[in-house]
Amino acid sequence: APPRLGMEVMAPPIINALNGSSVKLSCTFNSCYKVENKQFSLNWTYQECSNCSEELFLQFRTKIMNKQLDRFGNRVEFTGNPAKYDVSFTLKNVQLEDEGTYNCYVLNPPDRHRGHGKISLKVLTQ
Repeated sequence: APPRLGMEVMAPPIINALNGSSVKLSCTFNSCYKVENKQFSLNWTYQECSNCSEELFLQFRTKIMNKQLDRFGNRVEFTGNPAKYDVSFTLKNVQLEDEGTYNCYVLNPPDRHRGHGKISLKVLTQ
């Protein structure tokens, strides 16, 4: 039998957002298996610089959990739907300090492969 493709994650490499606006950070995936909430896991992390440590701010473990990091407060809203292979979120009132790398990690057992999408957010002042 031909080898089955592992999970593939689609995320735009760069997103430009206007300071003060809301922006959707889009991350979708495909998998050979449908999503079971009991097994599915998602981590969104933020990195201020390329070798900075990753800060976990949004997680799915049986349900969505918002870590309410100080840096984001209540500006992060999960707008995805894992059953539809969408784990996007919206960042409200974007600040210059929100610039950096956003990593989306998806695991959908029995698929053994962990998918990774990476978005670089640039914040524009005008």
